[in-house]
Amino acid sequence: MIVPRRSLLRSLTRAGLLTVLLRRDALAAPAREQAKRFLRAIDEASRALAAHRLRPVQWQERVEELARSVDIDDLRRAIDFDRLAPSLGQHDAAGGESVRLPGLGLRCATKVFGLRKGQAITPHGHRNMASMHLVFAGELRVRHFERLRDERAPLAPRDGLAPAGGFLVLRPTIDRISRAGDATSISPDRDNVHWFVARSERAFTFDCIMSNLEPLGFSYGIDLVDPDRAGRLPDGSLRAPVIGWNESIERYGRSAPPVAGH
Repeated sequence: MIVPRRSLLRSLTRAGLLTVLLRRDALAAPAREQAKRFLRAIDEASRALAAHRLRPVQWQERVEELARSVDIDDLRRAIDFDRLAPSLGQHDAAGGESVRLPGLGLRCATKVFGLRKGQAITPHGHRNMASMHLVFAGELRVRHFERLRDERAPLAPRDGLAPAGGFLVLRPTIDRISRAGDATSISPDRDNVHWFVARSERAFTFDCIMSNLEPLGFSYGIDLVDPDRAGRLPDGSLRAPVIGWNESIERYGRSAPPVAGH
């Protein structure tokens, strides 16, 4: 089954599955309080980012630190992970839901996202967005790229996918196998383009997503890129074509080559 990027985009302004579970009393009371403390800390950093008290890269450092401090085993038990995993594997039904909890109104969107082996969140960059991705279970190959420059005509302000055409110049920054407890993030300031491929039979991430960082006339933008067909420039950077949804899924959405040494 193809990973539905459109479902991911629709979730950007919704509170995610973890908060749904809180609302539905899926957590035991002590675990619920632990989850709330974690979400409150994420929320505090996200509100500071929205108010420009934190720069995007500072938000990245803070939320990654928080994510890496979470006891993943406890969190999996808290949300009854064994029961939830099958439904999360059905990608068309794995979207989030807006939730308001007493005393906990989140500034960021949250999501638990599932992949099956060989499936990918295809390589893409972001505009007016920051997000953190904690590997919740399983194993993923995680790649990030720094966006050095945009070789396109100015884009009309609009949410969602950019049209195909033109190039982004990228510098590879991260290429590693990530397992439960590992976290990475993106923002306009650092590691703006990323790409995830599931290497285990199942893999899951917990995501925190911030959009509308600046009043640019649109909330967020996504730029699908093709690093495998990028031209290599003299300084080692990659001039990657910006491609459309169907081409991205065809080239990257179903499988990925193995990683040397793993």
